[in-house]
Amino acid sequence: MLSTLGYIIHDIRAFFEGNGWPVFVIVALVLSVFFWTACLIGIAFFYYRDYRYRRAYSRIYPALRDFIYEYILVENRTSHFPVDKLGLDLDNKLVSKVVRHILHDFIFTIGGEKGQSMRHLFNELGFDKESQYEIRHSATNIVTTVRSLANLALMKVSIQDTILDRLQKSPQAEIRVAASKYLLQVEGEQAFDKVFDGLYGISQLHALDIFQTVVQGNYYGDYAFSQWLEVSKSFAVNSLFMDLMVYYQELNEAQLWTLITADKESKTALKAINSLGKLLAKDSEERLQALYTEESSLAAKLEILKALGRVGQGKSIDFLNGLFMDANLPLSLRKHAYRSLVAQKPYSSALLRKIEEQVDGEERKLVRSINHPMVHYI
Repeated sequence: MLSTLGYIIHDIRAFFEGNGWPVFVIVALVLSVFFWTACLIGIAFFYYRDYRYRRAYSRIYPALRDFIYEYILVENRTSHFPVDKLGLDLDNKLVSKVVRHILHDFIFTIGGEKGQSMRHLFNELGFDKESQYEIRHSATNIVTTVRSLANLALMKVSIQDTILDRLQKSPQAEIRVAASKYLLQVEGEQAFDKVFDGLYGISQLHALDIFQTVVQGNYYGDYAFSQWLEVSKSFAVNSLFMDLMVYYQELNEAQLWTLITADKESKTALKAINSLGKLLAKDSEERLQALYTEESSLAAKLEILKALGRVGQGKSIDFLNGLFMDANLPLSLRKHAYRSLVAQKPYSSALLRKIEEQVDGEERKLVRSINHPMVHYI
């Protein structure tokens, strides 16, 4: 036993004293060769797939474009298209993929009755059934599911409620967002409650995606987006509802102040202050001044000053003037205080003239840079 242990210790010592390094170097070189070979194969495969797609696209696009021009734009057909005249092998996965992409782009840009005819063509080519199959059997494949949901939304094809519920409860946020977008595009305002009630775990990019889907629709009602604001929800979710409130000019000061007072230092509170300003919450002007004196965060103070400039009913003129004239404050605060005074014209016109007559030195430079932004470039 002791002799075996001695041999092991001797071998280990010999390895680290130099006898084992050649073997170590050889193994490292072999692994390096395998790694770079795999990388090159992967890159070559990617470019080969891209080459095949672009080659197929250059061949299919002119044929499909001419077909659409002849039978939809000229003959004004709405159904029973002579798809055999396309001369395309739609059983080929690559050809089918390219045709779907081209049709999607055409339908997205062509509206009205012609767009509806394009949807009928999409369905007659069997892509609606293919998309339905993909969302049923490829729910774990994010790219496929998201693409299929986008196609079905554009075609206004109905999906079973059980499948939609499953997609909305998917562990993948991308699939949940795609299902929400489908509902918003197909059902419009009727889907608001269902979509907003199930929003969780989304990023700011997802929130922006949903926001754009809502505002690009035909909604012009008086839906209360503020009802979904909650302190416990993430910044991305609350930010989405505040953006919708601003876009549709829905003012709910009480709900926004609930977010602000819950955590004054959070991004959600800063967004709520920003929203108060954009919604011209005039009843919050004095309360914003009080909040400024309580705040220690520079970012929060800047947002409050911006909001005061937007809300401006003349109640904060003396307050803003005092901040601008305080030489001990950071330059950014003084600058935004003066900008907010300018934004409150005509209430502040007399004071602004007085300031321009009295200030000199650094204050005059600051005033000129705000009133005449081009001085930065002269």
